[in-house]
Amino acid sequence: MFDQIPEEWRMAAIRLLGAVAGVIASVMMVAPEGTKNALYRVWVGVTMGVIFSPVVPKLPLMGWLAGMGTDAMLARAAFTAFVIWFLLEAIARLLSSNEWLTRLARDFLSRGGKEK
Repeated sequence: MFDQIPEEWRMAAIRLLGAVAGVIASVMMVAPEGTKNALYRVWVGVTMGVIFSPVVPKLPLMGWLAGMGTDAMLARAAFTAFVIWFLLEAIARLLSSNEWLTRLARDFLSRGGKEK
């Protein structure tokens, strides 16, 4: 039955399943604040997981996710969908205020720049 499905469609379905699994893991790790945030996470995570999973092995230190097998493709898509939301959320929080930078500078200055 699966032999009649074109290879491109099969790989796209595998990437989609992997991305959905990555988003589910992401939602389980850090629950979204509301329904709107959850829908954004699902939409962005699945989309980015499907689109960018083939590129992941070419990134520095990500060669361990290389391979064209079903398991490698599934793992790459899940990894990409899981990580992308955390990266986007961290960037959004860093750009939304400079409070984190002020706290970091105060902490560094209160220590005199010395490690304790």
